Amino acid sequence: MAPVLALMTGAWACGSSEEEGPSVAGRSPALDSVSLKSQRDGTSHEAGANCMACHGPNGTAPGLFTVAGTAFASPEGPPLSDAVVTLSTAPNGGGTVVLTLEADASGNFYTTETMPFPEQSLFPRLTRRTSTAFNFMSFPTMSGACNSCHAGNNPVDLE
Repeated sequence: MAPVLALMTGAWACGSSEEEGPSVAGRSPALDSVSLKSQRDGTSHEAGANCMACHGPNGTAPGLFTVAGTAFASPEGPPLSDAVVTLSTAPNGGGTVVLTLEADASGNFYTTETMPFPEQSLFPRLTRRTSTAFNFMSFPTMSGACNSCHAGNNPVDLE
């Protein structure tokens, strides 16, 4: 129950992903036209950092991420390369699954796919391809900027 409470505490304190990153005047529309999605065999960088700081509305990196974060097996453990993150309309993967993302080799999961945030809240769930371990938020989130809350001692993890 403690991990779920840790996840709950972080989400209530977080703001919109639009608040993330340095203020950039005139983000190039060309950056937003790049479609990206994490893939099991792919790699990325900056595991544990807030992806939306660079890949968000105020960032300068290609791809306007709608959901992004890093999965860990435990708060002290390394990034989890076999993680699967789902966002659904009910807790613990219930209801309709809106999005499924596989973490890359760096433990990062991300997409530029259109999401219903903030009009519709969704429930995140973390699982592994190689075990039955899972963790989920028992309340919904309206932001896909997972690492804006789940960083440091409060990562997206399975404990």
